[in-house]
Amino acid sequence: MREEELYERVYTVVRLIPPGRVATYGQVAAVVGPPCDAREVGGAMAALRYRRVDPPVPWQRVINAQGKVSTRGLEQQRLLEEEGVIFDEKGRTDLSRFGWEGPDEQWAKANGFHTLPESLRFRSGAEQLSLF
Repeated sequence: MREEELYERVYTVVRLIPPGRVATYGQVAAVVGPPCDAREVGGAMAALRYRRVDPPVPWQRVINAQGKVSTRGLEQQRLLEEEGVIFDEKGRTDLSRFGWEGPDEQWAKANGFHTLPESLRFRSGAEQLSLF
């Protein structure tokens, strides 16, 4: 798959993440499917600095697996806070509270994507950093 095609698939998935929710690079990669991995998702997000994509991609909603912002630091956190995502004093958010559960099965099948595997879902009460 060409880089441009892969990035478009990444952007399609990121556009599904609703305001006030976040997904990790690895979660986005799992929904896109092979050959995508977390690094590819990071590359796609970084490429948005240099290209205009329509409709816009809410890049700020993709964070690392520790619940921290990885790019554009304070700007990304500010945008997420404006959407209602809460961060602790160490700059982490509670993924069990603000994490995205992935696309529904019907949409995923109809569009050639995957649902988020259970192992990558963050549920309330799951072992998670205790932030709040």
